[in-house]
Amino acid sequence: MNVLTTRRFTFSAAHRYWRPEWSDERNQATFGKCTNLYGHGHNYELFVTVAGPVDPLTGMVMNVTDLKRLVNTVLDEFDHKHLNEDTPYFRDLVPTTENIVQVLWRLIGPQLPEGVQLHRLRLYENADLYAEYSGALTSFSRRYEFVAAHRLHSPGLSDAENRAIYGKCNNANGHGHNYQLEVSIGGAVDPASGMVIDLVAMDAQVAAVLAEFDHKHLDRQVADFQA
Repeated sequence: MNVLTTRRFTFSAAHRYWRPEWSDERNQATFGKCTNLYGHGHNYELFVTVAGPVDPLTGMVMNVTDLKRLVNTVLDEFDHKHLNEDTPYFRDLVPTTENIVQVLWRLIGPQLPEGVQLHRLRLYENADLYAEYSGALTSFSRRYEFVAAHRLHSPGLSDAENRAIYGKCNNANGHGHNYQLEVSIGGAVDPASGMVIDLVAMDAQVAAVLAEFDHKHLDRQVADFQA
């Protein structure tokens, strides 16, 4: 039976999104501020998940010290570098989160010891955006926020039953939350843009949906929640 083990790593790097064969207008429309001439930077977080049987002697899928040394050797090429200018991997490849995680997969996977497989890589560009790769499908995830009030109350139950089931959440005038919505899109990485989905279009589509919920009382102002 295989067991999964995950370890977190960090590195800092600059990058620029730019296609030299595209016009300035097309680059700007596709990549926005990421087209800045000198690049911009992130503190990346990389979660490396390996799979394999547990060694009966060590009790580990893989010696975590060996995994740390292996991955950090790979990340030395990326850490405190400008990915477009200082690494050979992004001379012709846009260093999007999706492309970076696939490059790291190709570099880390072959170096694992026999019997241990690379199961998944998840690369955070920031707390609200990450890409994940498992050797076949790439997914891109982004987190959004909205605030709303609501009341948990079923018209099919008596007032006493509602109070017993929902407690304080049954307050007649409702209560509120800061909601976080994570949207994940899986698919092939576009070879030109380096993205699974047009981020500008995705943000616009999600914003249009969340506008119906944000700063609203869900029970009283959103049709889907009105009995």
